[in-house]
Amino acid sequence: MSVTKGAPDISTLTAAAAPKKRSLLVPVLIGTIVMGAAGAGGWFFLGPKFLGTAQAKAAPVEPAVKHTVPLGPIVVNLPGETRRYLRVGVSLGVPGNADGKEIDEHKSQLLDLLISVFSASEIAKLISDEGKTELKEELLKRMHEELHLKKVVRVYFTEFVIQ
Repeated sequence: MSVTKGAPDISTLTAAAAPKKRSLLVPVLIGTIVMGAAGAGGWFFLGPKFLGTAQAKAAPVEPAVKHTVPLGPIVVNLPGETRRYLRVGVSLGVPGNADGKEIDEHKSQLLDLLISVFSASEIAKLISDEGKTELKEELLKRMHEELHLKKVVRVYFTEFVIQ
C-alpha cells in the first residue's frame, strides 16, 4: 500500500479529531446536567405554589369519618294510594367523638328533618340505588343548610325496609 504524498494519513486524522470531540462533549454534558437540575429545582419549589392552589380549589378534600352517631330506626308512612310504610335506620358520619356530642344535642331536629324528607319521598326513588344516593345527598345538604351541622360528613342507612 502506498500513500500519496499530498494525502494525509487516516489514522492521523482520527487521532486529531477525537480530542476536539471530547473537549466539546464534556461542557455540553455539564451544561445539560446543570440546566436539568435547575429545571427540576424550579419545578420542585415553584410548581406546588402555582399548581397546588388550583388543585385545592378544584377538589375540596372531605374529612375522614372517624365516628358514627346512630339515630335509630325511623318509621314513616309513604305517599300513594296503597298503604305502605318505610322503616329506615340512619347513622351520621362525623370526623371525631366531640362532633358526635353536637349531633346528640340536635337529635330532635334531625329526626324531624328525616321524617319530613322520608315521608315525602316517592317509592320509585326509594327503591332504586340512585334514588337512595340522591336521598343521602339531599339529607346531607339540608343538615348543612337548615340545621348548620357542617360536621356531618356522611349519611348511612343501617336498615331499609319498605312494606
